[in-house]
Amino acid sequence: MDTYEEAMQNFIASIRDTDIYAEYREALEELKKDPDLKRRVDDFRKRNYNFQQSDDIDLAEYDRFRTEIVGFRAAEPRADAFFEAELAFCRMMQDMTYRITEALDFE
Repeated sequence: MDTYEEAMQNFIASIRDTDIYAEYREALEELKKDPDLKRRVDDFRKRNYNFQQSDDIDLAEYDRFRTEIVGFRAAEPRADAFFEAELAFCRMMQDMTYRITEALDFE
């Protein structure tokens, strides 16, 4: 195995060893126990992604979405735990990407 591949495998292993990743995987596995809940969570994730990618957001529609997801999360603790864990994991991955990019003087 070359140096890059070995370093990459070690890096991936270090990510898997974090509490943040463990909490994300635990929340995901809990969600998968209820396929309907998982489907509903995935629907919210897709809708949220579409709002984020849209150049022309209908603010009233977005407000309705936000109200709906807040109510859903309050009523479904497993979904709320997953959303929190997913956000923490995404923020960790963003931080890693930022720090790698900065350390490599990538413009």
